[in-house]
Amino acid sequence: PATLPYRPEVLDAISEARAAGRRVLLVTASDQGTADRVAEHLGLFDEAIGSDGQNNLKAHRKADYLGGRFGAGGFQYLGDSSADLPVWKAAGEASMVCPSPATQRAAEQLVSSATVLVPRPPKLEAAVRELRPHQWAKNILLFVPLYFSHQYNDMGLVFAAVMAFLSFSFCASSIYVLNDLVDLPADRQHRSKRNRPLAAGTLSIPEAVALALASLGVAVALAAIFVRPEFVLVLLGYVALTTAYSFVLKQHMIVDVLTLASLFTYRVVAGGVAVDVKLSPWLLAFSIFFFTSLAFVKRYSELIQVKGDGGQSLKGRNYVPADIPIITSAGPAAGLLAVLVFALYINSPVVMGYYSAPEALWGICLILVYWIIRIWFLAARDQMHDDPVLFAVKDKMSLLAGVLVIVCLLAAR
Repeated sequence: PATLPYRPEVLDAISEARAAGRRVLLVTASDQGTADRVAEHLGLFDEAIGSDGQNNLKAHRKADYLGGRFGAGGFQYLGDSSADLPVWKAAGEASMVCPSPATQRAAEQLVSSATVLVPRPPKLEAAVRELRPHQWAKNILLFVPLYFSHQYNDMGLVFAAVMAFLSFSFCASSIYVLNDLVDLPADRQHRSKRNRPLAAGTLSIPEAVALALASLGVAVALAAIFVRPEFVLVLLGYVALTTAYSFVLKQHMIVDVLTLASLFTYRVVAGGVAVDVKLSPWLLAFSIFFFTSLAFVKRYSELIQVKGDGGQSLKGRNYVPADIPIITSAGPAAGLLAVLVFALYINSPVVMGYYSAPEALWGICLILVYWIIRIWFLAARDQMHDDPVLFAVKDKMSLLAGVLVIVCLLAAR
């Protein structure tokens, strides 16, 4: 019961009714055992009545039960679905909680005094929030191979990269929905994730499944029509890897971090496939080390929150607060290894073929060292509550660092 989403407005209405001296009953078509557990958890009901093996307390049967017990019009009923229409008809007061438009119209035609206690949240808004378009910023990595191939003047390749970005973004969104379905019990207990549409109950499980399938369908269609057939295979590989992460890999310490780093690097690989560009081993090595550091930041921040809340472990992950010192060693080290890879790249012969002033690239090394160490400082101060990549998109100093990196790249050309 503690993991179920409860409407604050409904709980407030129940508390007000009890304060006014009214009896409040939980009458549900769910099993009696479930009704008892919910009533015990909330402590707001005078009585809990549910279905048993012989009587399913739903629709007309619920209306008959309440009418027989309290008399026609002798009670107020709070419900949310079309199955409650017979009950509202028998009630003296009909209150609706997040009804569908069709249910609301039917109830208002059936009962003149019907009122909406809690309006239904806009489904489109909930669906968009569930897809988490703000996470699409991560997929800008798909443009990296095009930039470093120095073919960004080819509009055909630019169009392919843009379509690949959209395709990959919809694919990633379908996985976000899948992850939310898998992590639903844990998310409902999380201090921020419980506000996500699925965890909060504004999006139902069947609706979330349909949303995930539709998003994946759009991704495959965009890839097949506007990018390359090979890119469809890349999407399927991403789905396979993220599914393995969701169900198995995230439960294993270190493996989960390396998988997260690989998923970011996979975006770079996907960008290379989209525009048919061979990737540099320098780029792949930098990406693995850099994103390993950021993945460790994510786990570190979560552990800091767990420790601050007095928790013993990170739910759904094989980490405990005692792991914090090890993570603070491995995480920054991985980030600085990425800087070392970039420094070695600057001194490699291949750079001379692309840049007329490669010495300007050394400025990027300094910027990266600053940014990586700053991220870890903020995490240690419990100021890193977002995914590090999303944090960078919103953080002023990170944006300034990004602008300076672009200046260095332009100066090196």
